[in-house]
Amino acid sequence: MKAITLWMMVVAAGLLAACGNPKTTADAGLSTPLNADEIAGLKYMREEEELARDLYMTIFNNKGLTVFQNISLNSETVHAQKMLDLLNTYGETDPSTGIANAYTDPALQTLSDQLINTAAGATSTDLDALMVGALVEEVDIADINHEKSLVQPVHALIIQTYENLLCGSRNHLRAFVTQIEPITGVTYTPQVPALATEVAAILASPSEQCGR
Repeated sequence: MKAITLWMMVVAAGLLAACGNPKTTADAGLSTPLNADEIAGLKYMREEEELARDLYMTIFNNKGLTVFQNISLNSETVHAQKMLDLLNTYGETDPSTGIANAYTDPALQTLSDQLINTAAGATSTDLDALMVGALVEEVDIADINHEKSLVQPVHALIIQTYENLLCGSRNHLRAFVTQIEPITGVTYTPQVPALATEVAAILASPSEQCGR
């Protein structure tokens, strides 16, 4: 009996160890506190994704351009939720006001007001709207790259989420440029100079299948 009991204990211990191994990285990430940069990044990107979602629906309602509705409902809404999920996972407060086109971050509020006026103002054209969409995606790519660079390697969940957001932004940029170039008749010029090389590479490559 003692031998059987000992054998069962060894097997049980092995099974518990095997079950625990796949969680090691995630558990380490969740048990490691976020630093100030990571917290600020999650909160900023939560509202920036909301800004894109709200802005695109505002433009769609004003211009009727379906590309904005598709991206807002199918991607930006999901992205904003993913950022909220991360904040909840790490026990951080949500900065969202819960009101469309209204943000806690003053800089994002100012940006939102300016972009709405440019893209959906009384004299705005379809090209104006599409250029704003492309600009938002370029800025999003730059901001996500920056925030991702500040994440501790142990927080793999945050890094993967940022990677998924980047993939989405690259596809959105391609979608806008596909409509911009036939209108202008010329090759799209990146609006964020620092991203010129990266944007050129994105536009020269096909759409991607992104995780969520």
